Amino acid sequence: MKNIILAASLLIALSSSAFAKDKNVNPDLLNDLTLTFGESTQISWINKPQYKEAMFKFKNQTACAFYTDNNELIGFAILYEKTALPQIVTDAVKVNYADWDFIDAMLFVDTDGNINYFMQVKNDDKIRALKITPDGYVSIYAKVAS
Repeated sequence: MKNIILAASLLIALSSSAFAKDKNVNPDLLNDLTLTFGESTQISWINKPQYKEAMFKFKNQTACAFYTDNNELIGFAILYEKTALPQIVTDAVKVNYADWDFIDAMLFVDTDGNINYFMQVKNDDKIRALKITPDGYVSIYAKVAS
């Protein structure tokens, strides 16, 4: 799951405003993540050049909170195993990436409660970071150097 953190850095670089157009909003999930993070006693902080990352547990899953250098929340990520992803997400990826290998995935929730899934897939020497909406629309978020 280390590679998903690399993909997360791509997200952080664009800031949460990049997600403002999405209509997939879940304020309850944002609230639950915020409360769980605030009550967590085991948090691992990692300082990156462009942001700060705090890893914690959320409903027995690894989650991350991302902050700017000014301590403003960017959003949360919940890391997923392939088998734990919603069926609509995996089915959508299979349409165009059936021959690609799964690397890792996460659900990203920005500060407005907008949610999207991000998945890294690999085929030969090509790696793609895919953005998948909860209703199954897939787009290439980034081409990642292998």
